Amino acid sequence: MSSNKKRITPQSQDFSEWYQDVVREADLAEASEVRGCGIVKPYGLKIWELIKAELSKRFEADGVENVYFPIFIPIENLHAEKEHVEGFSPELAVVTHGGGEKLVNELAVRPTSEAAMYPTYAKWIQSYKDLPLRLNQWNNVVRWEKRPRPFLRWSEFLWQEGHTAFATEEEARAEVWKMLGMYRDIYEYMAIPVFMGKKSEKERFAGAVMTTTVEVMVRDGKSIQGATSHYLGTNFAKVFGVKYLGEDGKEHFAHQNSWGFSWRSIGAVIMAHGDDNGLRLPPNIAPIQVIITPIYKEETMGKILAFSRKVQSELTGIRVKIDERDGLTPGFKFNHWEAKGVPIRIEIGDKEASGGELTLFRRDLNVREKMSADNLKVKIEQLLRDIHTNLYNQATEFANTHIHRIESLDEIKDQVGYFEASWCESPESEKLLKEKFSMVSRVLPKKYEDAAPKNKKCFITGGEAKHDWYFAKSY
Repeated sequence: MSSNKKRITPQSQDFSEWYQDVVREADLAEASEVRGCGIVKPYGLKIWELIKAELSKRFEADGVENVYFPIFIPIENLHAEKEHVEGFSPELAVVTHGGGEKLVNELAVRPTSEAAMYPTYAKWIQSYKDLPLRLNQWNNVVRWEKRPRPFLRWSEFLWQEGHTAFATEEEARAEVWKMLGMYRDIYEYMAIPVFMGKKSEKERFAGAVMTTTVEVMVRDGKSIQGATSHYLGTNFAKVFGVKYLGEDGKEHFAHQNSWGFSWRSIGAVIMAHGDDNGLRLPPNIAPIQVIITPIYKEETMGKILAFSRKVQSELTGIRVKIDERDGLTPGFKFNHWEAKGVPIRIEIGDKEASGGELTLFRRDLNVREKMSADNLKVKIEQLLRDIHTNLYNQATEFANTHIHRIESLDEIKDQVGYFEASWCESPESEKLLKEKFSMVSRVLPKKYEDAAPKNKKCFITGGEAKHDWYFAKSY
C-alpha cells in the first residue's frame, strides 16, 4: 500500500490541490451527486460537533436562547428588504413547485434568516419589557455556489446565526463587539489567531449599517473570513415593523444585530495548521486526541494488545482509540493517523509493553519522544495543552511575519500574506484593486480604528487616507 505522504500534493507545489487532497485523505468529506454540495463524513462532522458544542456553551452562558425557524421564506419577505435581496439574488434558490403544483406564492430557501425571523419578531416585541431579545439558531442555509470548495464554499452549509433586538443603538453596538470577541475566543480554542475589526462599505453585509469580522491568515497567505457580526441599525426593523412602546410612552424601532459562524471554520483549521503530511488538529477539536498503535508479531499480539488496553483505560476523559486493524503495516497506520491530524500517537511494541516506557509521536512537531508510563494521564493532559499552545504560537508567528507594509499599488508583487496600507476607503478604489489584483480589503483592525493612518495619502488614489487596513486575496 502507498503511504498518505505520496497521495498529498505538497503545499509549495499547489496549495489548492493540497487542500483537496487533505480533505480526502483525512476522510473529512467528499463531493455529492448534487453539484456544489458536499457529504461530510463522520470524522469531519465530529470536528464540527466539537466546535459547535463549545460555542453553544458560550452562547448559552451569555444568556442567548436557541430557536428554530423554517428553511422556507416567503419570497415577498425577501423582496420587502430591497438591499438585502439584491445582495443575495445571485445565490438564491427558489421553490416554484410543491405537491405537484405550481406555487401561487414562491418560496426562497433561506440564504440567511433576517427575512424569515423578523416578521415574527414584530409580533413578539411590543414593549420595552420584551427587550432585549437574543436568539440563535443552528441550521443549514443555501447559497447557490458556482465555485464550490469543501467546507469553505458549498451551496448548502451548516452554521449558527444569532438575531437580536435592543432598545438602543448603544446596547446593540456593544453586543456586536461582544459576539465578535466570542468568535475570536472560539478560534483561539482552535489554536488560531485572528485579525479582528470592521469591514469596508463595499464588503459589509447587505442591509447592515456596520459589519465586523474576524479574519484568518492561512498558510498560503490568503484570508478566510472566520465569522461576522453585524449592526443592522433600524433598517430591517422599519421594513418588518419591529418596534416597541418605550418607557416614554412613545413607539420606537428596535435596533438589531445578526452574527454568524459556519463550518468554514474547519477549512480554516485545515489551512492554518496543516502540513504536507495532512491535518494537524488542535487537541480541543480532535475527534481522537490519542491513537494507540500496537506493533506486534503473532506470538506477541496478546501481550501487546493487553498492554495497549491498559494504557487506554488509564486515559479516562481523553478521546483515545486503539488501532487494532489487521493486515496493515505500522508505517501505513502511522501515515493514516498523521493525515487525520491526531495530536498524539502512542506506539506500543514488545519493548514498550515490557519496559514501561512509551514511545510517543507528536503531530505538531512531527517528532518522537519517550515517556514513562507512570502518572500517564497527567502527563498526556499536559502534553495536549502544550500541543495546543505550540500550534497557536506557530500560527501567530506565521501571521505576524507575513504582513507587508506598502505605500502604493506598485509594491504589490507576489508576496505571501496580507498587505497593510493607508486607504481612503472609497468603493471605487476598492473596485479598482479587485479588478487589478483580485484582492479586496479584509479588515480595519480594531487597534487602528481610532488611530491616524501611517501615511496621509491613500495607497490607491493618492487622496486623503482615513485608516490603515489589511488587504489580501481570500477564499
